[in-house]
Amino acid sequence: MKVSLDKKISKSFKIVVSKVVLFFLGRGIITLFKNDSKIKQEIESWNDNFIIQITTEDTAIDWQIQKRQGKLYRVKESKQNLSISFKSVDILFKLVTGRLGVSKAYAEHRFLLKGEIKDAMSFVRVIDRTEGYLFPSIMTKRILKEVPKREKPMLEIYGRLLLNM
Repeated sequence: MKVSLDKKISKSFKIVVSKVVLFFLGRGIITLFKNDSKIKQEIESWNDNFIIQITTEDTAIDWQIQKRQGKLYRVKESKQNLSISFKSVDILFKLVTGRLGVSKAYAEHRFLLKGEIKDAMSFVRVIDRTEGYLFPSIMTKRILKEVPKREKPMLEIYGRLLLNM
């Protein structure tokens, strides 16, 4: 089966954008773990060596984060405690660009979840709060049921994220 050049470029673009957004989402979670009490409290409830993965069924994307000894790290491991596998890059692209919310994607069965639902809900709360800091309010109002109140100014978090603080 031949895929047109247009589709290849389109899928390649979606993969790159999704990877970039997930990179900053990971940095955002790590930064906010140090700077936001609600995210810190949520992540501290996770077991030590807890690994979360976001992937696509065709494995074009494989993003993982681990809580280890009270800190968060980006990792590449083979055994995850929680895996969220999107059925296609197109769906993940819609999610990371703010055109689809996690709750709607879940309701429409657009991803597969392996792991405990309580862990997934905790992770979704962390993502929602992180998106509240990283995305402009126009986007967050469309994809989140409630825009979380920030404990720190958005610009401070962006600065810390970019400086890896």
